[in-house]
Amino acid sequence: MFLAAAGIAVSTALDDPLLKMISFCIAGFGIFACLPVFWTLPTAFLSGAAAAAGIAVINSIGNLAGFAGPFAMGWIKDHTGSYAGGLLLLAGLGIIAMGMVLMLGHDQASEHALAE
Repeated sequence: MFLAAAGIAVSTALDDPLLKMISFCIAGFGIFACLPVFWTLPTAFLSGAAAAAGIAVINSIGNLAGFAGPFAMGWIKDHTGSYAGGLLLLAGLGIIAMGMVLMLGHDQASEHALAE
């Protein structure tokens, strides 16, 4: 997620379209690399019907983000005249998400129980 946030943030400082596209590609690599790991989190903490409900809540929030993200980007562009503020918001939200996942901790006892 750090790679994704860094790629998005760096893109705001670049004027060359080729370098900007390379930065967005790096951000895309980071985003798509963290997705498989992200989807293991609900079942790491929940089981059965609770895991299904957790996955449903994640999907619901993700669908709301499909509305809120473009809305926020447009609102920021209208008020600043640039897409840089919106991109920095996305990069900052990525860093916050990364921090939240890192704060979840890791229970090695449950991991070993599942492996046996």
